[in-house]
Amino acid sequence: MAAYGLIAVLAGGGLLAWAATLTAWLHRRYAVPYALLTVGIITYIVALGVQVLLLRGVDRALLGILPVGALMMGVLAGFSEETLRALGYQVLAPGAVTRPQALMIGAGHGLTGTIYSALIAISVGLSALSGDAAAAVAPLGLASRTLAEALNGALPVLMHMALSWLVLQAFLRGQVAWLFVAIFLHAVVEIMATLLGPNDAWIVVAWRALVALSSVAVIVRVRGPGVTAERG
Repeated sequence: MAAYGLIAVLAGGGLLAWAATLTAWLHRRYAVPYALLTVGIITYIVALGVQVLLLRGVDRALLGILPVGALMMGVLAGFSEETLRALGYQVLAPGAVTRPQALMIGAGHGLTGTIYSALIAISVGLSALSGDAAAAVAPLGLASRTLAEALNGALPVLMHMALSWLVLQAFLRGQVAWLFVAIFLHAVVEIMATLLGPNDAWIVVAWRALVALSSVAVIVRVRGPGVTAERG
């Protein structure tokens, strides 16, 4: 279990390094304040709370049916997170008008889950290194799954950055359709991830990687309307 514990700690450390590197790059490259991360963090936490509250009223047996559960989880994630992201722009960051600002806010939203996953991985890894872990049955399988989960914790950040940029378009262009596009795309991504999840974590990694590449394309190709004044 020592090897597994080391891999888990390294995976968690890698996620923390990814979070620090990404935000530092945005700050240094575009002079975007770190304070904008808090906008994404707040919207993520509130959206997560909304999801938990709504899911309490859903029959667990219904959620256990994979297609139904995947649809409900995906739609709920899309509506709650993108709606709260829009409210974050409206209430917490009314002066955000540029792509780098949107990316930093999106990074704060996505990296909240990433950092949580990193801390869990480090905790499990340290337990394994100390010999306290109970799951000693398949260290190679556990190590593989740990690496897959680490990637599944890192890759969605790019999606959230792209979705943040799309949601900002609703304000910059005065077209609410951009918000619904973000909701739809987010829902589809999560529905597919849930449907693929029970089979193999690495299949989900492949899906998340495809989404991440598409997200980079969205960030690069979608351009703002040239608005420089602050939104009211």
